[in-house]
Amino acid sequence: MKKMLILTRFIKEYEPKRLAEEGRKLGCSVDVVKYGQVNLSVTDGKAEIDLGKGRKLADYDLIIPRSASKKGGSMVSIKTAILQAVNLSKAKVVNGKSFLKYPLLGKIEQGLALARAGLPTIPFITFGSKKGWRFFLKTDLQFPYIVKGRFGSHGRTVKLINTKGELERLIKHYSADNVLIQPVMPVKQWYRCLVCGGKYLGEMKHRQKQKYQIPNTKFETNTKYQVPNSEHMNELRKICLAAAKLFDCDFCGLDVGWNEETKSWVIFEVNRTAQFKYFEKRTGVNVAMEILKV
Repeated sequence: MKKMLILTRFIKEYEPKRLAEEGRKLGCSVDVVKYGQVNLSVTDGKAEIDLGKGRKLADYDLIIPRSASKKGGSMVSIKTAILQAVNLSKAKVVNGKSFLKYPLLGKIEQGLALARAGLPTIPFITFGSKKGWRFFLKTDLQFPYIVKGRFGSHGRTVKLINTKGELERLIKHYSADNVLIQPVMPVKQWYRCLVCGGKYLGEMKHRQKQKYQIPNTKFETNTKYQVPNSEHMNELRKICLAAAKLFDCDFCGLDVGWNEETKSWVIFEVNRTAQFKYFEKRTGVNVAMEILKV
């Protein structure tokens, strides 16, 4: 019987539960371990990783590391230590190569890599010190802007800024190298797309929140905007597959917006531990099983 390990922040989340469910259907023995349960140590010059209950990394054939970050803290160091200890020739680790190559893959790193690869990404600016931000505030500012954290999910770190005063107050709450400023994109709809095992699983359409749209413009009030056609949708699939390959992803979710002015796509974010609860419910795709097959 094959053994499968799921590493997660919260055992009761939908995704680890679904992965465990599908794994057991395949006859696997499944363990779900919280990052907070893992202990690391060095004793007599020997490195040890204690998963608890006598579990050993070498026993697993398949390891699925979910997100190691949560509000107020991160366990990425534990996740990285585990992946460094796994013998990749004996065990399959979903996104193992990607996590080892990019332990942290924030919006800044993603944007730079996507641009270098010629893939569409949102323009941004960031600085390594408060001095850089003070200089930026003296330039010819073109409001509105989107200010967001280097990391964050569900829009928690995303703010729409309309004035210089708002920008000055907001920047005080971020460390210098963990915030980026972007123009507000002319986007009315965006898509959550999933790629797994080099295969495009599909997309789920969303409407852009009103607060992130450009205010008081013809673009905002014009309801007869162009919907992407079949050629555009084929292009969406191509750029998603290319982005997944760029970051060595066995599985990832991509948020991709439709630019109303240029009639083209722009990648908002690539998420290597994307949630898929609503994707499964709305599309009927068995994402959990697809992940187990990579």
